[in-house]
Amino acid sequence: MFSFSPFEIMKNVLRSIVVASLLASAGAAHAEFAKPAQAVHYRKSVFYVMGHHTAILGAMLEGRIPFNAQRALSEAQIIEFMSHLPWRAFGPGTDVRGTDAKSSIWHERQRFQVDAQDLEQLTPKLTAAAQTGQLNPMRVVFGQTVKTCKSCHDSFRN
Repeated sequence: MFSFSPFEIMKNVLRSIVVASLLASAGAAHAEFAKPAQAVHYRKSVFYVMGHHTAILGAMLEGRIPFNAQRALSEAQIIEFMSHLPWRAFGPGTDVRGTDAKSSIWHERQRFQVDAQDLEQLTPKLTAAAQTGQLNPMRVVFGQTVKTCKSCHDSFRN
């Protein structure tokens, strides 16, 4: 009889998602999304997952839930991975109603891309801080990460 911890199960699920995403992105590199609605659904899903794991890590770092270094690392790794995914889903025709995206994303494209790159460059530092297993380094980089998210939200999200 096999017995897996919730962490091991989550790790295996994440690996499956990573493999599926990589396989899907290989095809997406050529076709991207068949319809703008698919791109919108994709980016909403990515942001939902990233937000969920950011909330868990934040709760640990603020002491609202017990700190677990291994889980904190896992949460940081998920955030890092997810931080690279949503940007290609902001293509032509995806500036539709029913989303939180402001039109400034498409009118100030370069500034939006800089904000996206800032997040992509910061999340590996979050993972590195989590690898230390120490709260203070994680808190510092997590705070920077949240500020980066907030800055982008203030400019580009309703």
